[in-house]
Amino acid sequence: LAFLCAAVVAHAAPPTDQSLNQMMGVMQVEAMLNQALQQMDGSIAKGMEQGLQQSLQGKELTAAQKTAVENFKTKLSATMKEDLSYPKVKEIYLQVYRETLTQEEVNSILAFYASPAGKAMIEKMPIAMQKASTMMQARIGPMTQKLKSMQEEFVKQSATTK
Repeated sequence: LAFLCAAVVAHAAPPTDQSLNQMMGVMQVEAMLNQALQQMDGSIAKGMEQGLQQSLQGKELTAAQKTAVENFKTKLSATMKEDLSYPKVKEIYLQVYRETLTQEEVNSILAFYASPAGKAMIEKMPIAMQKASTMMQARIGPMTQKLKSMQEEFVKQSATTK
């Protein structure tokens, strides 16, 4: 019986690309990827702005420098969105799901997302994630200051330790 169970598990049918594409559609993988790219774009732009402000040490950029910075941000954003666009990374998702899930699991996932609970999950999860992100930002600010203080203290201690 143990041998039979092991054989069944070992030979579980791999999912078809058609079912994986259907699953990615109902899970709204493309929309989630686009949202993640927007958040990354915002974070990168904010980080660049903060880094620039620190490096300028209170100095003001000229109009030409401001234009150059904006052009760079635009080019950086476009490159990231192009290289990480859904059509360019879809095959990665297919491969990962192909190697990770069985057809039976994909069928169950599709059944879940067709249910009222699954539909609610798709509809409400982005809202929940946005709320969580906003609430996490409130924690990140103080934590960043705490880490900065810890780093400064470490540097002071390192200077006196031989």
